Amino acid sequence: MNVVIFAPYTRFTPHLETELEIIQCHLDQGDDVSLLMCNGELLTCDINPQHTFRNCMYCIGKRAASMPLLSQKINARSFYDLSAADRAASAAVKTSFASIDELKAYRIDNFEIGYAVLSSLISWTRDPSPDLKANASRVRDLLVSAFAVYRSLQNYLEKHRVDRMYVFNGRHAPLRAAVRACQSRGVEFFTHDKGHDIQHYGLFENTTPHDRSYIEYQIREHWARAVDDPRREQVAAEFFLDREGGVTRSWRSFITQQRAGLLPAGWNPGEKNVVIFSSSEDEFAALDDSWKSPLYNSQVEGIEAILRSLSTNGKGIRLYLRLHPNLSGISNAYMARVFQLKAEFVTLISPDDAVSTYALLKSADTVLSFGSTVGIEAVFWGKPSILAGQSFYRNLGGTYNPQSHEELIELLKADLKPKARDAALMYGYYMNSYGVPYRHFMATGITEGQFKGKKIEYSRLASIGLGCCDRSWRFERVANAVLRARSRRKLTGKIYSTPPPEPLGTDG
Repeated sequence: MNVVIFAPYTRFTPHLETELEIIQCHLDQGDDVSLLMCNGELLTCDINPQHTFRNCMYCIGKRAASMPLLSQKINARSFYDLSAADRAASAAVKTSFASIDELKAYRIDNFEIGYAVLSSLISWTRDPSPDLKANASRVRDLLVSAFAVYRSLQNYLEKHRVDRMYVFNGRHAPLRAAVRACQSRGVEFFTHDKGHDIQHYGLFENTTPHDRSYIEYQIREHWARAVDDPRREQVAAEFFLDREGGVTRSWRSFITQQRAGLLPAGWNPGEKNVVIFSSSEDEFAALDDSWKSPLYNSQVEGIEAILRSLSTNGKGIRLYLRLHPNLSGISNAYMARVFQLKAEFVTLISPDDAVSTYALLKSADTVLSFGSTVGIEAVFWGKPSILAGQSFYRNLGGTYNPQSHEELIELLKADLKPKARDAALMYGYYMNSYGVPYRHFMATGITEGQFKGKKIEYSRLASIGLGCCDRSWRFERVANAVLRARSRRKLTGKIYSTPPPEPLGTDG
């Protein structure tokens, strides 16, 4: 089998080590493995938005130090493969957009390049509606870089027989470009990401970890295959118990700063208490249209509509809005709008408030969520759970899924019965068991570990370059300028950006 790993980002553990793991496993099977990497060609990327020499050295240096750990030398080369015509096309990529919707609609062939760029931009800014004018240079460089990856990999796949390609995650602009390049050439691909704990990694066949239909299918399949496992329900329950206890398995816990059992001041168990658990709006906005709420354009718009309806037609209901702890420290127009939500029957709980998420969950009469995990956790804990957004668990049967705003309001007013826990158990079992166990990498923390017993540092050459940056700001400034000019020339044939006469691609 001829296998290719597309690895433009190699700075962070465990993603570099996961790629080394995949490479070593294929080498052990006797497969031919090639590595396509970035040697600073990209104008920008998700781990080096400003395209600085220092960050390129971190990434390249760590990758260079990792290669000798493999059992044999592999074919490792730059992903870059652009013809003069490709560079001209890259220079002609449309880079100016009047609105986010216009950017979303921008496509080149089968590649929704505009949406991919928006995804990276949202992740950088943590703003679900980033300012395109203020971020114009980032948008431009992302578009050019994503196009360069897309066309380069198409060219590579035409010149070489490739049976399978591996790509990390597949959401951000250069990574989604690789996914679409594989699809355009009919090449099988797997995306990789974290597994159910730090000793496992996830593989997703011909899709990404964000594919709702795929993950729902996997949830059901895992549950069905484990029908004879006497520990099936215990494994499922442990997922929810660990989350309540703040146990870290594959990612950090968001409740470590909360006080167990603490409810908001004035909590009255004699009232009808409805708790709304918000999600990180930017995380959903950074995905594709399959994650759009069927009811509202955004969570804050939905909550505003709910408050308006209940203010005239919700007597006896007390609302508590728990903002997701992941939003702590975020300051943008969206969050300002959230903090303006006011009504006599509403208590807003800020992201960094010590009030316990699980005390709220267990004390609530009804839970309303927009797709966060707490929606299915409510099902596990025997609470009626209303879902006003998309999620991996939406179709599992555990939540009330209103089809309109009016139906949602009626559900909030009703004395709902909790649905069966089967959906929660299916979900919990998958989330507590999926993934491939590492054979060569041993994680010692969420972002720490050793590959074949060694912690990967940086190559000697990278250390020299980084040392020069530390000793001389002039050196670093010149190195940054040279790196950026080199990248622009390689990707567009020009050193400086100029407006293209006729943009490449289509708007929708």
